[in-house]
Amino acid sequence: MSQSENQTHTKIITFSEYGSPDVLCIETETQSTPGPSEVKLRMSAVALNRANAMFREGIYVYEAAFPSRIGTEGVGTIVEIGSEVTDWSIGQRVNLLPPENESRDGYAAEYVIAPQSKLLPTPEGMSDRIAATAWVPFLTLYHTFVEQKQAAEGRWIVLPAASSSVALAANALAHQLGAKTIGLTRTREKQSLLEQEGYDALVISGEENVPERIMEITSGGADFIFDPVGGPALETLAASIKPGGEINVYGALDAEVTPLPIFALMTSGAKISCYMVYELLNDPVRLAKAIDYFMDLFENSQLAPVADKNEFSFAGISEAFRHMESNTQFGKIIVTI
Repeated sequence: MSQSENQTHTKIITFSEYGSPDVLCIETETQSTPGPSEVKLRMSAVALNRANAMFREGIYVYEAAFPSRIGTEGVGTIVEIGSEVTDWSIGQRVNLLPPENESRDGYAAEYVIAPQSKLLPTPEGMSDRIAATAWVPFLTLYHTFVEQKQAAEGRWIVLPAASSSVALAANALAHQLGAKTIGLTRTREKQSLLEQEGYDALVISGEENVPERIMEITSGGADFIFDPVGGPALETLAASIKPGGEINVYGALDAEVTPLPIFALMTSGAKISCYMVYELLNDPVRLAKAIDYFMDLFENSQLAPVADKNEFSFAGISEAFRHMESNTQFGKIIVTI
């Protein structure tokens, strides 16, 4: 079959300048056959991350090359495979690891061509909406919670941005490992939903003295704080940790400068570290172990991601981003295609 016969017209989400969700638009491009080690997917759903919004705004670790695509997490069905692809087959539903270059290969599209190295098995029994975000939140936890054993039996784990997809995954995994969790949330708006998710305690940061409450709940301070926010609140968290504990910052939701709370760290002997999931994704041996670890828990219904109840279509992706950036979501926002 000739290359022209294999070409697909696909709608993709693009943006040609940094800015609000309004810069996103739908374009159509012609997509040809996958290369020898690639597959073509018909996408079912993509999951939106804060990192995607920061990328679109021009404040992320990586810069966009315009016109830029967007999207780093999703699920789809293989419709075509390259000549050297042996472990995957046409008709198989798979997840995607983040692309090497979001500008060039972002997943918010009807059809996507991806290298087989970016494919993950989709857990059986999960709907496309849930499966779209099955992997990235939990893989983000693997290094600190599993390899470093920060969520060991009886330890107190503090989770800022408690209604975010990673914090909800962390809450579930911590309980699976025997740890106890404290969710931090700014208002009482989501309190009942967070209680339903089983947090052992909640602290309303907009109303309560965070260090005092955490010290009271834990009888001496948190063992580990897994923080996606950063910013000035880091000093408050440093006053909430027990001697010798650790704060791991894995995000920068607060756009303000993050000061280093030197005296609080010196006084407590606590450690501070930073983490990005790409550190795991670029290590094939450890990644394979992480996939095996979580797949067993997924398929035995011991863990599952949490998706926001609001549903968004491909044409409504700007609306989906606005919902995420309003901070009213609960769990991962999914866009169906």
